[in-house]
Amino acid sequence: MPGTIGRRGLVGPSRGRLAALAAATAALTAACLCGQLTGVSEAGGHIDAPSAVLDPSTDLTDVYAFTSPDDADMVTLIANVRPFQAPGTAANALVDYPFATGARYEIHTDADGDGASDTTYRWTFRDEDRRPFGLGPKVGPLPVNSLDDRSLGVRQKYTLEKIKAGGSSETLLRDAIAAPTDTGRVLMPDYGRLRTQAVRQLPGGGRTVATQSADSFKADTQVFGLYALGTRGPVPGWLPDAQPLSVLNVNSLVLQVPKSDVALGGDVKRNPVVGVWASVSRQGADLNRSLSAQAPTFRQVSRLATPHIAFALFGSTVGLASPGGPEDRLQARAPKDDHLEADFLATTLDPVPPHRIERAQGRKAPATPRRDIQALFMKGLGKDNGAAFGFDLNTHTMNADADPRRIVLAEELRLNLSTPLTAAPKAYGVIDGDLQGFPNGRRLNDNIDGPLIRMLEGEPAGPSAADLLPKPVASLEPADAQSTFPYLNLPHAGP
Repeated sequence: MPGTIGRRGLVGPSRGRLAALAAATAALTAACLCGQLTGVSEAGGHIDAPSAVLDPSTDLTDVYAFTSPDDADMVTLIANVRPFQAPGTAANALVDYPFATGARYEIHTDADGDGASDTTYRWTFRDEDRRPFGLGPKVGPLPVNSLDDRSLGVRQKYTLEKIKAGGSSETLLRDAIAAPTDTGRVLMPDYGRLRTQAVRQLPGGGRTVATQSADSFKADTQVFGLYALGTRGPVPGWLPDAQPLSVLNVNSLVLQVPKSDVALGGDVKRNPVVGVWASVSRQGADLNRSLSAQAPTFRQVSRLATPHIAFALFGSTVGLASPGGPEDRLQARAPKDDHLEADFLATTLDPVPPHRIERAQGRKAPATPRRDIQALFMKGLGKDNGAAFGFDLNTHTMNADADPRRIVLAEELRLNLSTPLTAAPKAYGVIDGDLQGFPNGRRLNDNIDGPLIRMLEGEPAGPSAADLLPKPVASLEPADAQSTFPYLNLPHAGP
């Protein structure tokens, strides 16, 4: 049944994994405060810009887009938010990781390549407080076996809308219930059942769930030093090569819809390529005008598409980036305006990490301008657009009905909806010959660290840079995702 399959650290984290969690949490804190000294532990969009650290409930960590392995006519889009959640237990049942109420969580798709959203899926959450007088713990004292149990004192409900480019909107779901924060096996003995109950069917086909889940990002912490310092990390003798995210949770919005819903003109065969990104917006106001006459407005505070955008282009993270710098500006910008940001365009043609690697290791950086890297992030892989692969894979120019005059440079996660499912997926995706993997969209089991470093170092046009990638000292990778909806593993939880 959907939602019942998953891994929870073999039901719950072992004592060893919980010990690793304690060390990992300390490492993450250190990385946030002094990233230039460690170069480890950050991943995906977990810490992509200084502003992200200040508002964790809107911090987008990862975006995934892939053909559904259990239904090739469907596409699955996932946005993960709110990183670094510790596993729940009955002892810390007061710890709660809700979605932000009133904020707009959105997954956008661009079918014609103009950098603007053609179809937007928008979630907005509210709290339903069922506790007497609104007092007491949100969960308990009796176990929660159903989303309707009174022991679930506070539930999050959401509205899901589908918004088209012309402004028309359709409410797909109203007052759907999100799966709660997992508070451990004592209070939630079967979280898989709760997640299954939270899965909702969509009118016209498809389904969705809003849930907590185990962080799915597969990372090699030694690789992060190559982005930030030009050398492998972590610092020898300071930390093991553990993957701290493998014992932490995130919040996930999982959406599965027919491919025809997002393809240009609804025709996947003629127009197979779609761009994808996620954003979160909070309510705001224009303080230059009278507040009395203003309707509520929303300001985008987080955006994510291609993973590792800050690492791969700027070589930055918290501790290396300045508030209000290019990383923060990217968070607040729409893809359609990326081509207007001169500094951003210049960095796509001359990314920072290869120069750091050259200074640290003497390995000559590829010649600039890096048309291949600009294509990777802002065009997709095309035969004649600067990409180094030599074939058309996922550039919007492949869409027969797209107007080439309107296609702009825009940072999006591009997916070819017609790429056949592979029976033998490779974690390194396209760089290792698996055309269904990253950067042709992104699957849950794709590894991003190695492929990006290799492409930044000039592959596939130049010599292989695989020798740069260290072999892990130890492995605490997240378990592989499942092959049935909603794919993500159940959140880690203890007693």
